[in-house]
Amino acid sequence: MRFKISRWIVWSVIGLMLPLGVRADGLPPAPQMKTTTFERDADGHLIVAPPRALHVCPSGCDFASIDLAAKDATDGSTITVEPGLYTAAVILRASGVTIQAKPGAHLKGALAEGKAAIVAKGNDTIIDGLECSGVEAPDHNGACVRTEGHNLTLRHIYFHDAEEGLLTGMGTGDIVIEDSRFERLGKNGFAHAIYIGSLDSVTIRRSSFLSSRNEGHEVKSRAARTTIEDSVIASLDGVDSRLLDIPNGGEVSLRNCVLEKGPRAANHNLIGFGLEGIKHEVNSLTLENVEIILDNPAARIFDGPIQPVLRGVRVVGGDNLADASRAVTWFPGRAAARLPAYPKLPSAYSSAGVSGDRSDN
Repeated sequence: MRFKISRWIVWSVIGLMLPLGVRADGLPPAPQMKTTTFERDADGHLIVAPPRALHVCPSGCDFASIDLAAKDATDGSTITVEPGLYTAAVILRASGVTIQAKPGAHLKGALAEGKAAIVAKGNDTIIDGLECSGVEAPDHNGACVRTEGHNLTLRHIYFHDAEEGLLTGMGTGDIVIEDSRFERLGKNGFAHAIYIGSLDSVTIRRSSFLSSRNEGHEVKSRAARTTIEDSVIASLDGVDSRLLDIPNGGEVSLRNCVLEKGPRAANHNLIGFGLEGIKHEVNSLTLENVEIILDNPAARIFDGPIQPVLRGVRVVGGDNLADASRAVTWFPGRAAARLPAYPKLPSAYSSAGVSGDRSDN
């Protein structure tokens, strides 16, 4: 009987302790788990809210500046930018964001974190249709766009009159530039129209890089693969350096392009390859169906430790017959090649954003 009474007493005490949140073993009570209820459709599938669509215009829209919209952006958002002048710098943290700018949308004189007008920290960013200019930084490499995440696509953009157009980070990722124009960019030989870090690849299509200044390169790439197609890279009247600088080698191909070396260029070489040391496993340079116009008589086509592969290349002008002899065809000057006089470029490439008699700034 004593055993039965003791047992009854023990269980009674436990029963009194449990409502008070005291465990019989003396340990703190287990935390209560909160449950989340997800909305589902009639078939039981989880309903996921679509990415936010954000609208920017100088007045009367959801946001009056691109930076305010960027702060509210979530992964996958689209930021539509109406025509207007915008001066606030942008830090974009979400991934998969598209900035879709309409003609006349201009980001000018902005600087975020001392780096760029737009600092893209997220991955898979797309910027389409935006004009950018007037970016200056204390380190003299203020860019229109600086990437710190992976993967960037630029389409139909016009970056001009700044210290740098595009500056990327190092690591992995791919850069795609299409139907765009970069003009009058560069600073002190350290900032360039575009500067691609040690990424997986950069692909450029139907774009133009014109008149880099202050001894900047038009295109500088440390990527493992650099592909340029249907594009124009030209010094024109710029005091630029190389048209194409590939300091660490890699796989490089140019197809259906025009390269022009202007009379004011500070560096006479058009292409430099591996001049800071070869760092990639595969290294090659191929020029196919490329027109090379040497408006600087001292210009040299190539400098580097490998032999470039030339197919269907025309060289116009220049005194460096050793370089020119590698091309399929050489012409002593523009007239002999039936090209318009300097500074015009072949009209066949006007679709890349370049017209020979273009004079607008």
